[in-house]
Amino acid sequence: MRTVSAKQQEIREREQTILDLAQAMLLERGYLGLSMDRIAEEVGVSKGTVYQHFVSKEDLLAAVAVRSANTRAELFERAATFRGTTRERMGAIGAAAELFFTLFPHHEQAERVIKSSSGSEKITPERSLSLDTCVFRCFGTATGVIRDAVASGDLALRPGQSVEQVCVGLWNLYTGAFLMRDLESHLNIPAVTDPMPALVANSQVLLDGFGWRALSTEHDYESARLRVFEEVFPTEAKAAGLLPA
Repeated sequence: MRTVSAKQQEIREREQTILDLAQAMLLERGYLGLSMDRIAEEVGVSKGTVYQHFVSKEDLLAAVAVRSANTRAELFERAATFRGTTRERMGAIGAAAELFFTLFPHHEQAERVIKSSSGSEKITPERSLSLDTCVFRCFGTATGVIRDAVASGDLALRPGQSVEQVCVGLWNLYTGAFLMRDLESHLNIPAVTDPMPALVANSQVLLDGFGWRALSTEHDYESARLRVFEEVFPTEAKAAGLLPA
């Protein structure tokens, strides 16, 4: 086992402190309020030291996004192990996405910035690859459940339809709802400011449209969703206010 020196441990701990501060700034002030000067001041180091860890403000933002994206991938992978039908397991992944967007509200904003043409040029290739890897992990977990549904006969793909298309449809539904929440937060529309009830209902409509059995008219998926929170994500669901503390 490789031994970590005291100096290396100090560097790692300082990097985590910087990431914690950056995440707090994003939540409080948004991207424009993310200040390398203020982070250096609060950590007690020079701004040059901060830049030794992260080559730009966008690179720091990407590192924050990678950390939360890893958590999302882990939540998806845990959700896929839920003991239930294939559609209940896909619902568990939806519950994982619900938890993620609730616990990491800064993530979508961070991804939008670093995926823009100007932002993507200012992050290290390693950081960009790490973020893409996290997305592939989530996508792979979801498509794995869809393949299980096809293999078991719960889902019959239509001619020309692929497992990936089904996954993209669900992915777009969730990311679109939270993108609208962030960009249209000035609209006093409950389904926009709190998209979760509509999102849960619309995901059932979409899965019914795919013909994924058992249909929502034949099964109580709300009870299954609550079981996911209780059995798979009790700690996270309590932190998100989705289960009693």
